[in-house]
Amino acid sequence: MSLRLMSAELLKLRKRRGLVWWSLVLSVGIVSAVFAIIEILHLSSPARHEAAGGMDGYQGSIIGLSLAGSIAAILIGSAAGTADVSTGVFRDLVATGRSRWALFAARIPGSLAFFVPVITLGYIVIAACSVGLAGSEATPGVSLIVRGYGWILLATGFDLLLALGLSSLIGSRGTTIGVLIGYQFLGAPLLAQIALLGAARQALFPGAINRLAPIGVADQGAPRLVHSDVVAVVVILCWVAAALGAGAWRTATRDA
Repeated sequence: MSLRLMSAELLKLRKRRGLVWWSLVLSVGIVSAVFAIIEILHLSSPARHEAAGGMDGYQGSIIGLSLAGSIAAILIGSAAGTADVSTGVFRDLVATGRSRWALFAARIPGSLAFFVPVITLGYIVIAACSVGLAGSEATPGVSLIVRGYGWILLATGFDLLLALGLSSLIGSRGTTIGVLIGYQFLGAPLLAQIALLGAARQALFPGAINRLAPIGVADQGAPRLVHSDVVAVVVILCWVAAALGAGAWRTATRDA
Protein backbone atom coordinates (compact mmCIF):
# COMPACT_ATOMS: atom_id res chain seq x y z
CA MET A 1 0.00 0.00 0.00
CA SER A 2 1.36 3.40 -1.00
CA LEU A 3 0.42 7.00 -0.34
CA ARG A 4 -0.56 7.31 -4.01
CA LEU A 5 -3.09 4.48 -3.67
CA MET A 6 -4.59 6.02 -0.53
CA SER A 7 -4.81 9.43 -2.20
CA ALA A 8 -6.50 7.86 -5.20
CA GLU A 9 -9.14 6.24 -2.97
CA LEU A 10 -9.79 9.57 -1.26
CA LEU A 11 -10.11 11.33 -4.61
CA LYS A 12 -12.65 8.76 -5.83
CA LEU A 13 -14.90 9.59 -2.91
CA ARG A 14 -14.42 13.36 -3.10
CA LYS A 15 -15.44 13.35 -6.77
CA ARG A 16 -18.85 11.91 -5.85
CA ARG A 17 -20.71 15.16 -5.28
CA GLY A 18 -23.89 13.45 -4.16
CA LEU A 19 -22.01 11.42 -1.58
CA VAL A 20 -20.23 14.52 -0.28
CA TRP A 21 -23.41 16.53 0.16
CA TRP A 22 -25.47 13.74 1.70
CA SER A 23 -22.67 12.97 4.13
CA LEU A 24 -22.65 16.61 5.20
CA VAL A 25 -26.44 16.67 5.51
CA LEU A 26 -26.46 13.58 7.71
CA SER A 27 -23.47 14.53 9.85
CA VAL A 28 -23.80 18.31 10.06
CA GLY A 29 -27.12 19.43 8.63
CA ILE A 30 -29.40 17.37 10.87
CA VAL A 31 -27.85 18.37 14.19
CA SER A 32 -27.60 22.00 13.08
CA ALA A 33 -31.28 22.06 12.11
CA VAL A 34 -32.38 20.45 15.39
CA PHE A 35 -30.41 22.94 17.49
CA ALA A 36 -31.76 25.85 15.42
CA ILE A 37 -35.40 24.71 15.78
CA ILE A 38 -35.15 24.10 19.52
CA GLU A 39 -33.42 27.44 20.10
CA ILE A 40 -36.07 29.31 18.09
CA LEU A 41 -38.78 27.64 20.19
CA HIS A 42 -36.91 28.55 23.36
CA LEU A 43 -36.52 32.19 22.36
CA SER A 44 -40.19 32.45 21.42
CA SER A 45 -41.40 30.84 24.65
CA PRO A 46 -38.71 30.36 27.33
CA ALA A 47 -41.23 29.19 29.89
CA ARG A 48 -42.44 26.26 27.76
CA HIS A 49 -39.24 25.25 25.99
CA GLU A 50 -35.82 24.70 27.53
CA ALA A 51 -32.61 25.98 26.00
CA ALA A 52 -31.25 24.04 23.06
CA GLY A 53 -27.87 23.44 24.70
CA GLY A 54 -26.80 22.14 28.07
CA MET A 55 -26.45 18.52 29.15
CA ASP A 56 -29.86 17.48 27.82
CA GLY A 57 -29.14 18.99 24.43
CA TYR A 58 -25.71 17.40 24.34
CA GLN A 59 -26.89 13.92 25.28
CA GLY A 60 -29.76 13.91 22.83
CA SER A 61 -27.76 15.36 19.95
CA ILE A 62 -24.81 12.97 20.33
CA ILE A 63 -27.16 10.00 20.11
CA GLY A 64 -28.76 11.58 17.05
CA LEU A 65 -25.36 12.17 15.45
CA SER A 66 -24.33 8.58 16.12
CA LEU A 67 -27.43 7.34 14.26
CA ALA A 68 -27.33 9.78 11.35
CA GLY A 69 -23.53 9.57 11.18
CA SER A 70 -23.72 5.78 11.01
CA ILE A 71 -25.91 6.04 7.93
CA ALA A 72 -23.39 8.43 6.35
CA ALA A 73 -20.60 6.02 7.27
CA ILE A 74 -22.43 3.12 5.64
CA LEU A 75 -22.96 5.17 2.47
CA ILE A 76 -19.27 6.07 2.32
CA GLY A 77 -17.98 2.61 3.20
CA SER A 78 -20.17 0.87 0.65
CA ALA A 79 -19.14 3.39 -2.02
CA ALA A 80 -15.45 2.84 -1.27
CA GLY A 81 -15.82 -0.93 -1.36
CA THR A 82 -17.57 -1.10 -4.72
CA ALA A 83 -16.11 1.89 -6.60
CA ASP A 84 -13.50 -0.04 -8.59
CA VAL A 85 -15.88 -2.82 -9.61
CA SER A 86 -18.88 -0.60 -10.38
CA THR A 87 -16.84 1.78 -12.56
CA GLY A 88 -15.04 -1.04 -14.36
CA VAL A 89 -11.52 0.03 -13.41
CA PHE A 90 -10.74 -2.99 -11.25
CA ARG A 91 -9.44 -4.91 -14.27
CA ASP A 92 -7.12 -2.04 -15.20
CA LEU A 93 -5.78 -1.76 -11.67
CA VAL A 94 -5.03 -5.48 -11.54
CA ALA A 95 -3.37 -5.30 -14.95
CA THR A 96 -0.82 -2.82 -13.59
CA GLY A 97 0.59 -5.59 -11.41
CA ARG A 98 -0.30 -3.98 -8.10
CA SER A 99 -1.08 -6.32 -5.24
CA ARG A 100 -4.80 -6.91 -4.81
CA TRP A 101 -4.29 -6.91 -1.08
CA ALA A 102 -2.74 -3.44 -1.34
CA LEU A 103 -5.64 -2.25 -3.48
CA PHE A 104 -8.09 -3.30 -0.78
CA ALA A 105 -5.97 -2.03 2.11
CA ALA A 106 -5.74 1.43 0.55
CA ARG A 107 -9.52 1.76 0.74
CA ILE A 108 -9.41 1.81 4.54
CA PRO A 109 -7.32 4.97 5.16
CA GLY A 110 -8.77 6.56 2.02
CA SER A 111 -12.36 6.26 3.20
CA LEU A 112 -11.46 7.25 6.77
CA ALA A 113 -9.64 10.35 5.51
CA PHE A 114 -12.85 11.33 3.73
CA PHE A 115 -15.21 10.55 6.60
CA VAL A 116 -13.41 11.73 9.75
CA PRO A 117 -13.43 15.47 8.86
CA VAL A 118 -17.16 15.25 8.05
CA ILE A 119 -18.18 13.58 11.32
CA THR A 120 -15.79 15.84 13.24
CA LEU A 121 -17.50 18.92 11.84
CA GLY A 122 -20.85 17.56 12.99
CA TYR A 123 -19.48 16.96 16.48
CA ILE A 124 -18.00 20.46 16.62
CA VAL A 125 -21.50 21.81 16.00
CA ILE A 126 -22.81 19.72 18.91
CA ALA A 127 -20.06 20.78 21.31
CA ALA A 128 -20.33 24.46 20.40
CA CYS A 129 -24.12 24.57 20.60
CA SER A 130 -24.25 22.54 23.82
CA VAL A 131 -22.06 25.14 25.52
CA GLY A 132 -23.06 28.30 23.68
CA LEU A 133 -26.82 27.73 23.78
CA ALA A 134 -27.00 26.32 27.32
CA GLY A 135 -28.44 29.44 28.93
CA SER A 136 -28.72 28.69 32.65
CA GLU A 137 -28.46 24.93 32.11
CA ALA A 138 -25.44 22.87 33.15
CA THR A 139 -22.97 22.31 30.32
CA PRO A 140 -20.89 19.23 29.46
CA GLY A 141 -17.33 19.33 30.74
CA VAL A 142 -14.21 19.08 28.64
CA SER A 143 -13.64 15.47 29.70
CA LEU A 144 -17.14 14.40 28.58
CA ILE A 145 -16.79 16.28 25.29
CA VAL A 146 -13.48 14.57 24.54
CA ARG A 147 -14.79 11.12 25.48
CA GLY A 148 -17.95 11.74 23.49
CA TYR A 149 -15.89 12.60 20.42
CA GLY A 150 -13.90 9.40 20.77
CA TRP A 151 -17.11 7.40 21.06
CA ILE A 152 -18.63 9.07 18.00
CA LEU A 153 -15.52 8.17 15.98
CA LEU A 154 -15.75 4.58 17.25
CA ALA A 155 -19.47 4.15 16.60
CA THR A 156 -19.50 5.66 13.12
CA GLY A 157 -16.04 4.51 12.05
CA PHE A 158 -17.03 0.95 12.92
CA ASP A 159 -20.00 1.15 10.55
CA LEU A 160 -17.76 2.51 7.81
CA LEU A 161 -15.31 -0.39 8.10
CA LEU A 162 -18.14 -2.90 8.29
CA ALA A 163 -19.72 -1.46 5.13
CA LEU A 164 -16.37 -1.38 3.37
CA GLY A 165 -15.68 -5.03 4.05
CA LEU A 166 -19.19 -6.27 3.28
CA SER A 167 -19.53 -4.28 0.05
CA SER A 168 -16.13 -5.54 -1.13
CA LEU A 169 -17.33 -9.07 -0.40
CA ILE A 170 -20.67 -9.00 -2.20
CA GLY A 171 -19.85 -6.32 -4.79
CA SER A 172 -23.16 -4.49 -4.43
CA ARG A 173 -23.49 -1.07 -2.84
CA GLY A 174 -27.29 -1.09 -2.62
CA THR A 175 -27.44 -4.52 -1.01
CA THR A 176 -24.79 -3.55 1.54
CA ILE A 177 -26.66 -0.39 2.52
CA GLY A 178 -29.94 -2.26 2.86
CA VAL A 179 -28.48 -5.13 4.89
CA LEU A 180 -26.51 -3.00 7.34
CA ILE A 181 -29.20 -0.37 7.93
CA GLY A 182 -31.84 -3.08 8.26
CA TYR A 183 -29.75 -5.08 10.72
CA GLN A 184 -28.55 -2.16 12.81
CA PHE A 185 -31.85 -0.32 13.14
CA LEU A 186 -34.31 -3.21 12.99
CA GLY A 187 -32.70 -6.64 13.25
CA ALA A 188 -30.30 -6.05 16.16
CA PRO A 189 -32.88 -4.29 18.41
CA LEU A 190 -35.33 -7.13 17.86
CA LEU A 191 -32.73 -9.80 18.59
CA ALA A 192 -31.69 -7.91 21.71
CA GLN A 193 -35.22 -8.33 23.08
CA ILE A 194 -35.16 -12.14 22.77
CA ALA A 195 -34.23 -13.28 26.26
CA LEU A 196 -33.94 -16.87 25.05
CA LEU A 197 -30.66 -15.96 23.35
CA GLY A 198 -29.13 -15.21 26.74
CA ALA A 199 -25.45 -14.30 26.74
CA ALA A 200 -25.27 -14.74 22.95
CA ARG A 201 -26.78 -11.27 22.64
CA GLN A 202 -23.42 -9.84 23.67
CA ALA A 203 -22.22 -10.65 20.15
CA LEU A 204 -24.57 -7.99 18.74
CA PHE A 205 -22.25 -5.10 17.94
CA PRO A 206 -24.72 -2.28 18.79
CA GLY A 207 -24.67 -3.48 22.39
CA ALA A 208 -20.87 -3.58 22.43
CA ILE A 209 -20.62 -0.03 21.07
CA ASN A 210 -23.24 1.21 23.53
CA ARG A 211 -21.25 -0.34 26.38
CA LEU A 212 -18.28 1.92 25.59
CA ALA A 213 -20.36 5.11 25.43
CA PRO A 214 -19.59 7.83 28.00
CA ILE A 215 -21.68 7.94 31.16
CA GLY A 216 -24.68 10.19 30.57
CA VAL A 217 -24.67 9.46 26.86
CA ALA A 218 -25.33 5.74 27.06
CA ASP A 219 -28.30 6.36 29.36
CA GLN A 220 -30.31 7.50 26.33
CA GLY A 221 -29.20 4.64 24.10
CA ALA A 222 -30.15 0.98 23.93
CA PRO A 223 -29.94 -1.17 27.09
CA ARG A 224 -26.44 -2.34 27.93
CA LEU A 225 -26.38 -6.06 27.11
CA VAL A 226 -22.58 -6.26 27.35
CA HIS A 227 -21.42 -6.08 30.96
CA SER A 228 -17.67 -5.81 30.39
CA ASP A 229 -15.56 -3.30 28.48
CA VAL A 230 -13.16 -6.10 27.53
CA VAL A 231 -15.97 -8.15 25.99
CA ALA A 232 -17.20 -5.07 24.14
CA VAL A 233 -13.75 -4.42 22.64
CA VAL A 234 -13.38 -8.09 21.64
CA VAL A 235 -16.81 -8.12 19.97
CA ILE A 236 -16.02 -4.94 18.00
CA LEU A 237 -12.60 -6.21 16.90
CA CYS A 238 -14.06 -9.56 15.82
CA TRP A 239 -16.73 -7.90 13.69
CA VAL A 240 -14.21 -5.57 12.06
CA ALA A 241 -11.69 -8.36 11.46
CA ALA A 242 -14.35 -10.62 9.95
CA ALA A 243 -15.74 -7.92 7.65
CA LEU A 244 -12.37 -6.62 6.45
CA GLY A 245 -10.93 -10.13 6.16
CA ALA A 246 -13.83 -11.28 4.00
CA GLY A 247 -13.61 -8.16 1.86
CA ALA A 248 -9.86 -8.53 1.38
CA TRP A 249 -10.23 -12.21 0.47
CA ARG A 250 -12.91 -11.45 -2.13
CA THR A 251 -10.83 -8.65 -3.63
CA ALA A 252 -7.84 -10.97 -3.90
CA THR A 253 -9.86 -13.76 -5.56
CA ARG A 254 -12.29 -11.74 -7.68
CA ASP A 255 -12.14 -12.34 -11.43
CA ALA A 256 -10.65 -9.39 -13.22
